[in-house]
Amino acid sequence: MTKVTVEQFAKLMVDNKVSRILKATRSNEGLTPKEISRITKIPNNQLYYTLKKMLDADLLEIVKQKKVKNLTENYYSSSFLNEKPNEITDSDNTLNFSVDWIQEHAEQTLQLIMLQHHELIEALKEEIKMGKDVKKAFSSHGDFDLSTEGEEKLVKDLFKVMNDAEKNDPNPKSENKRHVKVQFEKW
Repeated sequence: MTKVTVEQFAKLMVDNKVSRILKATRSNEGLTPKEISRITKIPNNQLYYTLKKMLDADLLEIVKQKKVKNLTENYYSSSFLNEKPNEITDSDNTLNFSVDWIQEHAEQTLQLIMLQHHELIEALKEEIKMGKDVKKAFSSHGDFDLSTEGEEKLVKDLFKVMNDAEKNDPNPKSENKRHVKVQFEKW
């Protein structure tokens, strides 16, 4: 369970060092602080404080420890952030937060949504750097005047499309597949 407030978590999500560390530590095997420093170009004297904050916020985990002389060397990974919590996974690959689950895990829910927004923003920034020919990340928004029944149908229809996405792939045997993340929010 995270040791930071939602506000502290939000501050971490806008820290450029955190973004670089999250990107560098996606491997299940983890990286040492020295490796993280080399990849992210964050000096060691600035790295340890950020690593500690990220551990407290459950943005990193120590996946391995090795004894080096009389010190313990930690290996940090953020790969677990892409795993789906079992208790909120619907059929197939869709996460669906029930009202009860949100009530019991309010801070976790907000932090997960902030983390997913962060991932979208980072993907958009990468594509902006690559130029206008790349169109893998996008954000789409809509405002509708709906009855309660219309709202429920919209949600049900969107979940069905998401749950059936792999089944409805027009080219399921393609060798050229990529991992696609879709986030659906309603308020």
